[in-house]
Amino acid sequence: MKSTTIIIVLLLLLCGAMYFLGKKNGTTELKATIINNQLMVQQIAELSALDVSGSTTAKLSNAGDNSSFWEGFKNYLAENTLQVTVPYHAKYGVDMSMGKVTINRNDTAVVLNFPPVKLLSFQLLLDKIEVMNQTGLFNRTTIADMRKAQQQMYISTNEQLSNNAGYHTKAREHITTIFTQYYKPLGYKVICNFTQP
Repeated sequence: MKSTTIIIVLLLLLCGAMYFLGKKNGTTELKATIINNQLMVQQIAELSALDVSGSTTAKLSNAGDNSSFWEGFKNYLAENTLQVTVPYHAKYGVDMSMGKVTINRNDTAVVLNFPPVKLLSFQLLLDKIEVMNQTGLFNRTTIADMRKAQQQMYISTNEQLSNNAGYHTKAREHITTIFTQYYKPLGYKVICNFTQP
């Protein structure tokens, strides 16, 4: 009877130790998986693959070259030169509201078909504007001049960034890298196709 009780107690202790050991190991793996998946889901959900910062400049001027006496005198009296420099921030990626992603899977590869990469957002940081102006004796820079310079900067920079093939290529490469990392543990090769705009 005594030996049966000892065996039962040892079995219960062994079962308890196995339970707590399994619980501890299972919880660690679950936490690591949740953290990794959360980061991956956040990257995938954004699909804004490339952030670009820079500055743009617009110059408006009625000044002529100062090579002649008359041009120099005219500039002294009536020159109106305005140069505005503003930093900008742009984001490239895939606009998921304008198309859908299709996934084709075979034994070794996953093929992802995306809408085209494009400029998703563009903003001028007007709180960091730098202005230089030079006026003649009888001329002044007006608010209309400033508005015209801002419009010129926005239109030219937006067009330049929208058509920048290098940024589009970098954005496609970044999206492909994100999905390659996502499918790597599963043993799949990833092929990302982007439709042409």
